[in-house]
Amino acid sequence: MIEGSAPVGTGRAAQHCEQLLANSLETADVAGDFARFATRLARALQPRLATLFDARKLEVELVECTKCTAGELAETLGAKMHHARFALPGKGLGLMASTKVSALIGEFERMLGGDGEGPADAAVLPASANRFARQIEAELMAACGEACGRGDLGAAERGSDLGEIVPASARANVHLATIAVTRPGIPALTITFATCETTFVQFAGETPTGQQVRRTLGEIGIEDSALAQVELRTTATLVDMTIPLHRIVSLQVGTLLPVPIHRSVPLSIAQIIIAYGAVGALDDRVALEIHHTSFSKDR
Repeated sequence: MIEGSAPVGTGRAAQHCEQLLANSLETADVAGDFARFATRLARALQPRLATLFDARKLEVELVECTKCTAGELAETLGAKMHHARFALPGKGLGLMASTKVSALIGEFERMLGGDGEGPADAAVLPASANRFARQIEAELMAACGEACGRGDLGAAERGSDLGEIVPASARANVHLATIAVTRPGIPALTITFATCETTFVQFAGETPTGQQVRRTLGEIGIEDSALAQVELRTTATLVDMTIPLHRIVSLQVGTLLPVPIHRSVPLSIAQIIIAYGAVGALDDRVALEIHHTSFSKDR
């Protein structure tokens, strides 16, 4: 690991301490707020999917956040997809998760001991894989609830016909978060979460009874706040290794251990991932070049 303190005066880092992650919609643009939600969602998914897939080395990474028009949604998601929508009771507000049908069939076959190669031309889930898909959807919904602080999300429409889930009258822009689920030696499972801009503002802005209320820093920006000078300890995790006990007890001088350095290195504060980057060099020192961040200014 590489550990160091955030430079003095870089108030942007303070935006991501535990008490500031719930920045209100009144002081942040929708794209930035959605990116923060997607970061929390990826973090919430990891332990749930690791348990469901029985994969101890499973990793979940937010690949990108994008935006398209409602008319471009089908083309953006691609063909032969399975969709599941999660919504608030009685209001219809929520978001949708989409995954390749063949990938879901492959996950089901892998759980049965198969090679996990689903038919590429599959457009609809068979009954057996459909039941397993519902288990995956339950974990996705629970993670969405954790990421937005809501416990009242419920399963809504689901299926392979996008037109039956997204109304043809939809006109608002759609925000999408692409999340990759990776395991050693297994092709990545890609899940795309989508919600229209208008829905997300209402969905993320309303807080159910008993839930923590979203806080605001006020009208001033973080750069002009007294919190701007707060120094936060940051951690860049280059290697996260799992070594069998028998190898550990046999370690001695000269032992060589293969070190699988992450291609996308997470940068975190208090175990909260705020960015991803690639390892490089700067003035004869190891450096981290950031290629994705949940800060709205970098989007």
